[in-house]
Amino acid sequence: MQTFLNVGVDVAKDAVVVACAAQSFPVQSVVNQHEALLAWLKSLPAGSRIGLESTGCYHELLADLAHAQGQTVFLLNPMDTRHYAKAMGNRAKTDRV
Repeated sequence: MQTFLNVGVDVAKDAVVVACAAQSFPVQSVVNQHEALLAWLKSLPAGSRIGLESTGCYHELLADLAHAQGQTVFLLNPMDTRHYAKAMGNRAKTDRV
């Protein structure tokens, strides 16, 4: 049985929105600050895999904290994720313009 989680993170300046592929927890927003991110990361099982888009500098704190906690971090190129979403038939951008 799988003991780690696969987590996707949408990173923004003020908050990150996290979702679990296995729906082990509801989609939630976490303040993009050291203490809040660290508390959330400590709630994940060891060895969980976290995928997040490269977003200028806003992803760096989460990526560094997750790596320090022993989580596997996948930093994704935004162009690649756009092409993937397009291939899957997701044409609408959900972020505010």
